Amino acid sequence: MMMSGINNRKPSRLNGRAYRGLLAALVCVFVSGCVLPGQIDENLVTRYQKSVLSRSPQERAGSEGLDILRPVADDSVKYKITKDKLTDTDGVQLSLDEAVRLAVSNSLDIRVVSFEPAISREQMVQAAAVFDWVVFAGASHTRTDHHTATAFPHYQARSVPIEVGVRKMTVTGGTAQLAWDLTRNSDNSAMTVLNPNYESMLSLQLTQPLLRGGWPDYNLSALKIAQIGEKVSKSQFRQTVEQIVSDVQATYWTLVQARRELEIQNALLAKTIETRDRVSARVKVDASKVEIKQTEAAVETRRSILYRARQNIFDTQDRLARLLSVARMNPLRRYAIVPTTKPVTSKVNIDPTDQLVNALRHSPLMEQARLAISVADVQVRVAKNETLPTLNLMASVGGQGIDRVGGRAGGESLTFDYLDHSVGLMFEYPLGNRAAKAMLRQRQFEQLQSMTEMQNTADQVAVNVRVVIRHIGTAFQEMQARKAATAASAAQLQALEDTERIRGRLTPEFLNLKLQSQATLALAEQAEMQAIIDFNTALLRLAQITGTSLQQKNIKLAVEDSSR
Repeated sequence: MMMSGINNRKPSRLNGRAYRGLLAALVCVFVSGCVLPGQIDENLVTRYQKSVLSRSPQERAGSEGLDILRPVADDSVKYKITKDKLTDTDGVQLSLDEAVRLAVSNSLDIRVVSFEPAISREQMVQAAAVFDWVVFAGASHTRTDHHTATAFPHYQARSVPIEVGVRKMTVTGGTAQLAWDLTRNSDNSAMTVLNPNYESMLSLQLTQPLLRGGWPDYNLSALKIAQIGEKVSKSQFRQTVEQIVSDVQATYWTLVQARRELEIQNALLAKTIETRDRVSARVKVDASKVEIKQTEAAVETRRSILYRARQNIFDTQDRLARLLSVARMNPLRRYAIVPTTKPVTSKVNIDPTDQLVNALRHSPLMEQARLAISVADVQVRVAKNETLPTLNLMASVGGQGIDRVGGRAGGESLTFDYLDHSVGLMFEYPLGNRAAKAMLRQRQFEQLQSMTEMQNTADQVAVNVRVVIRHIGTAFQEMQARKAATAASAAQLQALEDTERIRGRLTPEFLNLKLQSQATLALAEQAEMQAIIDFNTALLRLAQITGTSLQQKNIKLAVEDSSR
């Protein structure tokens, strides 16, 4: 009877229906496919970041001692080298645009943050990889040796199962698994007709959450947050680049100011030495020891100020050189950066409304605030889903075969003549559901907080725009006033020098007035230069606040939002 049962079974009426259901389930699983992390517009990936990946970190002469401070020379950048008479060193001629270009290409600060978008990209891949196919396999050996209280007092059996299959999580939150098992069984029972025998089972198991944890909006949330995180890293990268570009330009103008102040101090010292020489030449006429010492003291005082001005130049250019990070300008070389770009002195017409619109549209701070709201929105949807009851659908279908030969047993399982199938539901809901509801309220509060932060950021940006626009107007007016003051001081000194030629006698009072007039002219020239630099740095500040620093320099990076 056992032999007849094994060999003469007829296919079940449900086999065709179950077979079609199995095929439909397999088609659905395969159609779901792999989830991609998201595409990057290659047109936005510029030369800079590609070169960063190929040659970062910046190549240095060595990794020990002073060699770590000495960059390897970059022959692709040519510099015009001249003798700088102001500092008596080799002068590197550098325009403002060249300084910005060098900083964007070489700045180590930019290189550090340039890896963040790539890191975020890999986090996107990790989030998408949750939905990848998983291949599994296993094998084991089981030996049973029991003393029984039956007609067969000593029972022995061996079982060697082998399992292979694939498994994946779908975007709907379900899990699909297709597995094939082949088990070799043998025992010492006289009742076993096929001994040893091979049992094969091809099975498909599906588990699908219907409420909590189900559907793409919930299961793709981690990927969406990772994608938003990549946009945040790009925005932060652009913010850092804009900050570096602004710092380079501000430091460049500070160097222009420092060199101008050294020129002023040189001229002041030369005038004072000339005055001292004139007084010394009149020692036999009317100059006393008091006037001579007075001029000598003025010379040495102004010489000490000159030393300080020269030090200020080297301090400023070292800060600029660190931002540029080029081989010729490193801490181990003596050099001088000679700026060739003149600061802006003409009036600039600014529309406050237009600048406010630019700031709200392009500011990295505003962009990051909007992205924070997007993250909060995703988290709220996830929290709402987690307040639902757990209701999971579980289904499985499998075909079985058995034979003395493993190959024939596997072929029999593929005919689906002998099918097992099951369908079930699993329900679960915590009484009160306090944890999930508390998390939902927390996420909603965080959503409101992110909205408030965006409004607060917008107000701060608007105030900063208005303040810097007023600063630009004030700086221009001050620049004009300082220019007039310089001209008046120069005219006063010229008048004193003209009077000196026709005076019959040199008095200490007149000499003191002349020395004071020289100092007043130098201070007026310094104040005028300070006003010019304030005007230019205010323009830089406006571009940075509005997020247009890179646009003004025609710099394109792989941080622009492709949705724009």
